[in-house]
Amino acid sequence: MVEREGPESAASPGRANARDRILDAALAVSEQIGAAHLTLDAVAAEAGVSKGGLLYHFASKDALLTAMVDRQIGLYQAALERARQRYPDTPAGYVQAYLDAQIEKRRSGFNEPQTIRSIIAAAVNTPDLMARPRQLHVEHLDALRANGPKFLDALLISLALDGLFFGEAFEMLALSPEEHETLLRTLRERAAALGDGPAAADSNPL
Repeated sequence: MVEREGPESAASPGRANARDRILDAALAVSEQIGAAHLTLDAVAAEAGVSKGGLLYHFASKDALLTAMVDRQIGLYQAALERARQRYPDTPAGYVQAYLDAQIEKRRSGFNEPQTIRSIIAAAVNTPDLMARPRQLHVEHLDALRANGPKFLDALLISLALDGLFFGEAFEMLALSPEEHETLLRTLRERAAALGDGPAAADSNPL
C-alpha cells in the first residue's frame, strides 16, 4: 500500500500530494491486476484515502486512467527537455535527446511489461486514453522530418526504439544484457551520425 502522509506533510501541498499518491496507487494496482480491471475502490484502498477523497481528484475511472497517462507524458517531456540541454539545438540533436529520454522513460515503473499491457488493454474500451500520445507522436514525426534527407535514418532509429519498447512490454524480445547494451550503443552512434552530412540517396525509398 502507498504510505499515508501525516498531517504535517499534508499541509499546504496536501491536495497535490494526495493526487500524486492516488496516481502512484493506481499504477501499483495496474501492475497487480491490470488497468482494465482497476477499480476506484481498489485504488482508494491502496492509496490510503476514502473513495470520496479519490473522487474529489478524479471523477471517474476514465479520468484517473487519463491522468496516469498524462503524468507519464509529463515525465517524459521533462526528461526530453533535460536531454535537449546536452545536445545541439538541431534536428539531429533532437534525435539524440529523444533517444536519451526514451531510455530514461523505459527505466521508470510505468514501463513494466504488465503496466504497458494493461494500459493498452484499457485503451480498447477508452479510446480517448490515447489522444495525447497520438498528438505527441505527430509532433515527434514533425521533428524527425526536420532532418531533411536524413528523415528516414532518424525514423528508423525511432522505429527501432518502438520495437524494443513493445518487444519488452509483451516479453517477446529475449535479448541478453550484452545484446541490449550493444543495440542502444548502436542507436546512439547512428543518432550522432545524423549531424555528419547528407545521407546517401536510396534507390528504393520507403
